[in-house]
Amino acid sequence: MSNSQYLAFSDHPKEECGVIGIFAPNEDVARMTFFGLYALQHRGQEAAGIAVADGQAISMHKGVGLVAQVFTPGVMEKLSGHYAIGHTRYSTTGSSSERNAQPFMIETMHGPLALAHNGNLVNSSELRNELMQQGVGFSSSSDTEVMTMMLGA
Repeated sequence: MSNSQYLAFSDHPKEECGVIGIFAPNEDVARMTFFGLYALQHRGQEAAGIAVADGQAISMHKGVGLVAQVFTPGVMEKLSGHYAIGHTRYSTTGSSSERNAQPFMIETMHGPLALAHNGNLVNSSELRNELMQQGVGFSSSSDTEVMTMMLGA
């Protein structure tokens, strides 16, 4: 077995972002998402974020740091709903900064949209340029924001 084949099957962790989604009406989905992200913390230690929806509105918090640092009890009190997505960041595209923390959220004509993603969008530059030519602005260098804007268009 070659060294590259060995690495592909290695038991060593491979860092990529951690993503979780929860649907649980009448439950504390923000708290469930927090503990899910805490368990996924090994997947990314740069930033963490949670978006929670009730079917009409989305509340979101994200920041740079470990899950337990980003989500204080006061922050968690403000996150309520029936659906939640969470993300721990390990940067593969975009710089390591708060503006690239996920999820990304936008308002659309159909209501709010939040997206968290793990991986790399291979044609991100082309899509970003196409959207910018249409007048869409960006606040980050993340390919996830490109996908969010594509979905919201």
